[in-house]
Amino acid sequence: MVFRTVAATLILIAAAIQLSGRKNPAEPLGSEPAWFAVVSLDYFVTLGSAIALRRGYSGRLLGWAQVLGAIVFATSIVLLTDRVDSPFWFAYLLAIIGGAVVLGRRGALGAAITSAVASIGITGWHALSTGTPPRLVETGTQLLAQALVGGLSAYISEQLIRTRGQLVTSEQDLARTKLLRDRIVTNITSGLAVSEADGLVRFINPAGLSILGLSAEVPFPPIETLFPGVRSLRAGRRWESVIGTPVGERILGVSTSPLDASGSLLVVFQDLTEVRRKEDAMARLDALAELGKVSATLAHEVRNPLASMRGSAQMLLSDAPSGSSQERLSRIIVREADRLAHLVESYLELAKHKPPQRKPVRLDTLVAETIEVLRADPDARGASIEERLEPRSASVDPEQIRQVLINLLRNAFRAAGASGKVRVSVPREGPTLFEVWDSAGSVAPEEIDHIFEPFFSRTPDGTGLGLSTAQSIAHAHGGRIVVESSPQRGTSFRFDLTNEEVVRA
Repeated sequence: MVFRTVAATLILIAAAIQLSGRKNPAEPLGSEPAWFAVVSLDYFVTLGSAIALRRGYSGRLLGWAQVLGAIVFATSIVLLTDRVDSPFWFAYLLAIIGGAVVLGRRGALGAAITSAVASIGITGWHALSTGTPPRLVETGTQLLAQALVGGLSAYISEQLIRTRGQLVTSEQDLARTKLLRDRIVTNITSGLAVSEADGLVRFINPAGLSILGLSAEVPFPPIETLFPGVRSLRAGRRWESVIGTPVGERILGVSTSPLDASGSLLVVFQDLTEVRRKEDAMARLDALAELGKVSATLAHEVRNPLASMRGSAQMLLSDAPSGSSQERLSRIIVREADRLAHLVESYLELAKHKPPQRKPVRLDTLVAETIEVLRADPDARGASIEERLEPRSASVDPEQIRQVLINLLRNAFRAAGASGKVRVSVPREGPTLFEVWDSAGSVAPEEIDHIFEPFFSRTPDGTGLGLSTAQSIAHAHGGRIVVESSPQRGTSFRFDLTNEEVVRA
């Protein structure tokens, strides 16, 4: 329609030029007014077609109306401009090309046949009205041109339709591939980073941003800042290193791949921090399990001679004169034998791994009762105890959970001191069952990985079995105790239950 509008406008300009070039203004008008009428009618037809398309109608009927309208327009212009000698016979060729564009091969052939019939009719009418013989050469030339243009347009339209179909299919495949790629890059759990030859990072996927603690709104640091030494890493080789990030140190597994010959680099990385932590924990547990077997056997064998030694010391004590060195030394032997017996019993209790006897328990009530019992403990005197207990139920062993609470609270009281603060929390929901916090924040980073090991104690009079027992109970419940400590934030021991359904009370 745009093409027809341009052609009609050019014909209108030609009529205006011819009209303005008259030498005598008083001379009667020729066919120029009819030109204006035909062009105006064509404008109205084009406008009507545009409105129909705007309203969503684009069927074959509208296409044929366009083609026949173009032929009628060409016929009218030829008839108004000297007929067989008209300079506008090319309008038929435009109508044929338009038919091919709108309706394909059928449109081109139909427009060519209709144009040929109109051309023969104009030539015959001219010969009859003027009494002159038909101009067979000129007419044959026009018909040949129309036939050639019709055939060529039909062929080109078929190729265009076929190519357009292939292009649409390719675009759809490309769109699906791009969507799939974007989804893979967005949802993959590994980090992806792309750097240019100059080392500037152009792209990091969401998982990579989360691992590195970066934001997409701020410029990325150079690739060597994010991964020191990565450009010297051999392609395809996996590299594992500790990387400093805004959210703390991370153990990353990194591999690289060149993207092109210009030096662009694809860096694939995974956060192995939690994996390595679990591997280290499992290695320690395996070592402790082997050590525990030997130690439990040894402790069991020590218990019997220890009882004999204590009995002998008591007999010596009963026969010792009052106030003598014999009495004093015998009392020391009895006291230390009792202490050693208590240590052996505690270790044997730890080595037994008694399975929990689960039942529904109100955690907030259990924690409140345990705190009330420990308020009279000598270590708790003077300490400020804050309770944040939300109503909550869980399927746990109440006696084992109480034992964990007692161990954690006594450690917190000792760490906080008389002027310190201790807080016990039970959240309403989530993986954390309870948390014990103290204001001291005295656990050093290098001690956190060892405080759950048997016989590791931070106090001279400690046995080093309380936290080991607590962690063993947590593992038996399908969870673990997580420690976080710093002088600024204090120390928290959090009992996280990882595979138990917790029901809100």
